[in-house]
Amino acid sequence: MNRFLLLSLTLLLATASLAYAQKVPITTTSDAARTHYVQGEHATGNVDFERARTHFAAALAADPDFAMAHLYSAVLSGGDQRAEHMRQATANAARASEAERQMIESYAANERDDHDREGTLLATVAERFPSDPMPMFWWANTEANRGNNAEAVAAARRSLTADPSFAPAYNLIGYAEVARGDMAAAEQAFREYIRLAPDEANPYDSFGEFYLNQGKLDEAEAQYEMALTKNARFENARTMLARVALERSDLRFEQAVADGDADAIAALYTPNAIALPPDSPPVQGRDAIRDLFAGYIEAGIDGVDIQTVEVNRFDDIAIRRSDIVISAGGQVVDLAKSLEVWRLADGEWLYVRDMWNSNGTSETASAR
Repeated sequence: MNRFLLLSLTLLLATASLAYAQKVPITTTSDAARTHYVQGEHATGNVDFERARTHFAAALAADPDFAMAHLYSAVLSGGDQRAEHMRQATANAARASEAERQMIESYAANERDDHDREGTLLATVAERFPSDPMPMFWWANTEANRGNNAEAVAAARRSLTADPSFAPAYNLIGYAEVARGDMAAAEQAFREYIRLAPDEANPYDSFGEFYLNQGKLDEAEAQYEMALTKNARFENARTMLARVALERSDLRFEQAVADGDADAIAALYTPNAIALPPDSPPVQGRDAIRDLFAGYIEAGIDGVDIQTVEVNRFDDIAIRRSDIVISAGGQVVDLAKSLEVWRLADGEWLYVRDMWNSNGTSETASAR
């Protein structure tokens, strides 16, 4: 090895050591635990919580006293598990570095809503380790959860100053910009997230949600399908694909009401579906459901606006809660809510059960 090559290698190692020194230490007795921790932290940032939990569990199997692995496990858990992992993180903090102890203390401050203390601790860690994006990213998440979206964007951008390749920061910026109403900035952030993490599922899932909330169903569907090509187990994308299909059905329902077409409404139900209208016995089967809605149309109902509140998917079954605005003659006559069960049959999502009732905002009978 000539002296010029030796000098180059020495400088490279020195640079690498400096970069490592500028990040929060990872204190563990096990190389395997360290590897799993790094992978778990990456998965957490990209909202793949199932993969993250697997890695942190493996890290703790290799080193049960690994304080930061307990901390992340607490963040990703609930109830008694969260409390136990937090107890273990605190109990083992003495074995960790000062910065790790401050990270653990910052999360404890968050849990007791002492956000001034939390922010002070995370800022201290960030200043000491300027190449580590995580302290400011943690703070950005806290600000976003508190609804302080401008502050969340600022903290996320500080994490990008620490590491311009830190993709999860763009995800947080995207959602915070949506909350602030700046859709152009949000779209740019989501595109940057995809650019920096093209092999993760969550960037596409987030971009899908961005489109979905604007009613751009085709664009949303394409992003959710891309997410599943990256990770077939990414459940949120599967659920949101069902939501896209349900909202396409809503458009057909709304158009059928406007057209006075009870047959088209009934076609959105399975042959043996049951509708549970307010103040009336249940009706079963497409013919009965068609007659039910024909009666509402004859009574003057000519407009329905359906807005999804939440969707849960269980393989080929979906359960949805919706809000409904009902109109007659161009005037709103009722506000209602519904709880629905849907089934995927031959590639099409159809109502299996449909129950709705009024919010009590109008004397006019609700129809949907």
